[in-house]
Amino acid sequence: MTDQAKQTASVKISAGLLWSAAQNRGQVVLLSKGPEGLRCLVRETVTDPGRWAGRLPSASGGGKEESAPVSLVVGLNSSQVGFYVFEVPSVQEPQLTAIVHTQAESCLPLSIDAMRMAWRVDPDQPADRCVLAAVRNEVYQQTLSQLPDTQTLSMAPDAVGLIACWHECYQSSRQKTVVLYFTEEEAMAVLTESGRILNAVRVDMDPQQTRRLLIGDLLQALHSLSPDIRQTDLFLMETGSDPHAGLLEELEKEGFHVHRSALDRDKLGRLGRPDPKAIEICPEAFGLALLGLAARPVDFDFTRRQAEPEPTVRGQLLSVPVLRTVLSIAAAVIITAIGLYWKDKVQLNTLQRQLTQAEQGQTAQRLLQEIDYRRQVAQVRPDMLELLDILRQVLPEEIILDQFLFERGRPVELRAVASGFEQAYEFQKKLQSRSEIRQVQLVEPTLDERTRKVNFTIRFMYRNFSG
Repeated sequence: MTDQAKQTASVKISAGLLWSAAQNRGQVVLLSKGPEGLRCLVRETVTDPGRWAGRLPSASGGGKEESAPVSLVVGLNSSQVGFYVFEVPSVQEPQLTAIVHTQAESCLPLSIDAMRMAWRVDPDQPADRCVLAAVRNEVYQQTLSQLPDTQTLSMAPDAVGLIACWHECYQSSRQKTVVLYFTEEEAMAVLTESGRILNAVRVDMDPQQTRRLLIGDLLQALHSLSPDIRQTDLFLMETGSDPHAGLLEELEKEGFHVHRSALDRDKLGRLGRPDPKAIEICPEAFGLALLGLAARPVDFDFTRRQAEPEPTVRGQLLSVPVLRTVLSIAAAVIITAIGLYWKDKVQLNTLQRQLTQAEQGQTAQRLLQEIDYRRQVAQVRPDMLELLDILRQVLPEEIILDQFLFERGRPVELRAVASGFEQAYEFQKKLQSRSEIRQVQLVEPTLDERTRKVNFTIRFMYRNFSG
């Protein structure tokens, strides 16, 4: 390999595309990273991303065999992306994905099938915090369809690129903060902590509106980010112009702690030769291109399918109405068994007298063994009746029992189907509240992708019956 070829091979090329499906146009920043550091190759507006992306493989300037692979990171407009934060238990895949899907069902505006989702779990929080981003399938597919099938890419909310740019190029903080970025048409507010996004929102900023209306819209957006937003510092990214003069002063009057965040010359010097103008004009695309150069996955990458739970093959289900019928039948059977027990007790005294007669001894002994067995069954079944009655009292309507294993000396085991993880947890808590039941364990809750139901097993110890 020639010296020129070696130098070309050591150069990495990355493109950040900020795309708006509504406006059908985007901003592009092309960066290269080589021995001399970072260099901005291109900053332009595009209306045909497919044609533009088709030229990316030759962006390094060498022949085909010498061309560096180009990483493309696409940013979707955050006004079309929703962020949701909730807690999840510390479980492994595929159970974690099943739980995230179940939680998402309760907060997404559309069904899961209509949304494209990506999420991140932060296990270093007191409770595992899941931050989920979701975009409508048609928005994702429309953007994807305009790019070449051969192009390897990542697609994430544009707020991901904005925060990457802020941390790498601006005076920034890793504490929990809100980053504000204003253009003439809109404002973006991003809640971030430790360099990661927790929430983001965009606000239309019509220059024709009065300042009071603008600040009202902005305050509403800020309060949607976090309930304790007034205790959170705000950082305004300076872009060389102030399209909405006076808004910062209005925020300070409202009690917010606002700081101006300018480009950090020391950070830019360490990067190499970035174009400050490109950063100020389109920080989202610049940050997306930076992420393409990093050797780690892009946060909230919609193109990356996260682990899916394996479908579970189910047998015939025992519904709640059927269970109630079974309970009624069981009660009748048990009453009959108790009656037989008392009848056998009377027969027992007679048979014991018959044992003194040798010729009837063997027949009587067989009858005694049969009666003793009946008596044991009668002694066990009242326990079972009580347990079935307890289950009838605590079983939520949304849960269907599938299997019921009840054997003396062993834990009772229930296998069931719930409409969601919350119902399974609720059932577990109700069982734990009963004094007759102890050591309740919820085992292997999994989401059936076909039925969208949660399959789970519960084991517990029941009185002295389980040992």
